[in-house]
Amino acid sequence: MNNAHNPIAVRVENIQKIWNTTRAAKPKAQIFSMVCHTEDYPLVDGFIRLESSAYGKSDDSFVAFAIDFYDKKDFYTTLIEQWILTFEEDLKKNPSWNWEDFDTFKGALPEIEKLSIENLKDFYIKMLVSFKKFEAKTDNLLIVSLLIKKVSDSDLLNESIKELIVLLPDNIGFLFIDYQERKQYKEIIDSVKEKGIFIEIPNQDISKAYKEIATQGNPNDPQVRYRKCLFEIGEAAKDKKQEKVKKLGNELIDISKSTGETSFWASSYLIYASFLFQFKDEKELIHQLLDKGIKITTPVYKEKQDVAGILLQLLAYKGSHYSILNQPNLAIEYFLKQVAIAKEVQQEMQVINGYNYALLLAAKKRDGQYTEILNDAFEYGYALTDDTLKIINFTFIANSYLENDPKIDYSEKEAISERMVTIFGENWKDNPKQIAKQIQEEYQLSNA
Repeated sequence: MNNAHNPIAVRVENIQKIWNTTRAAKPKAQIFSMVCHTEDYPLVDGFIRLESSAYGKSDDSFVAFAIDFYDKKDFYTTLIEQWILTFEEDLKKNPSWNWEDFDTFKGALPEIEKLSIENLKDFYIKMLVSFKKFEAKTDNLLIVSLLIKKVSDSDLLNESIKELIVLLPDNIGFLFIDYQERKQYKEIIDSVKEKGIFIEIPNQDISKAYKEIATQGNPNDPQVRYRKCLFEIGEAAKDKKQEKVKKLGNELIDISKSTGETSFWASSYLIYASFLFQFKDEKELIHQLLDKGIKITTPVYKEKQDVAGILLQLLAYKGSHYSILNQPNLAIEYFLKQVAIAKEVQQEMQVINGYNYALLLAAKKRDGQYTEILNDAFEYGYALTDDTLKIINFTFIANSYLENDPKIDYSEKEAISERMVTIFGENWKDNPKQIAKQIQEEYQLSNA
């Protein structure tokens, strides 16, 4: 495969070379922290995916997981669960695989929550050792790559990782993906001395790669013209060139309309409006654009999933902008419209997101509307499965519900708390504050 003209592939290959050079220079290292600029994470992710496939260039074997950290027990449990469930999915594609101990580990999964922290660590290491034996490769490392996104307690995470490191055999290593802005694992790398190493990925100028991709192909092709225009409008917005943003925004709409694809056309209104958010004097145009996108998508969203997704984003952006304008009642109205549509098309995550945004705004008054939204949100979310709740931001709703003193008895409150601990860990009540902050930043919700 010749990737000489693929700017993304060239940059991924750069990271492969950095990895192989590092491994050759430090053959005894087992614990790695690969630190990149935030915008370059897709390239690091591409490197991990490539090395986990038949096209990898390293002698090492890679497996990758993305998780959150709430507490020790949840951390170890999630590592085990993800490994078993991932292998089970891979086994469907590769039925000839014969990991002899897999059925034993899988059979223990239903009882995993009952194990102590010490037993969970032992179980995890035993599983890694067994998998390495199944892999049947020698003179290389089994690299467990971890992207730990949300961290409730940095010190506790480092402590948890150190406890696993001391149990690792010589042929298994950890690769922690991190960002320049965070550098979570410096203490760990320092503590393991010659067994640990930082791998700093130089700025790969990924924006240049995107520009190269955007301008590849027939310049008369609507898709090529659209990509080129999209990149240019992003550059104009970054440079705060307001009139150029408007000129390119109109061009973006014209190009997408010519394709005849509803989702493509509607998304151009969403994109154009989003780039105008930074210009305070464009509030009328922003809502005109969002309203046109909503008008286009509303008649067909029930039949087309991609159109429904665009409509949900348009409604969320309407709510967000009304919040920026300090019009909370209108903001709440549109977030609840998002909820209603998301329920219709069975997008649970978007339902919960809409409720979260509406609640954060309604909490300023704590009136009857707040209580009604909160009760509806809790009733909807609590009925979802544990697996579904684990991947959505339900702790904000659950904690708000309990703090609002619902008219239920003590045993019911205890049952709710216990279920949250089971899903999110002992420190689950710390998470709602982080979620509230994240929502505030993500949708620029007004503090007024």
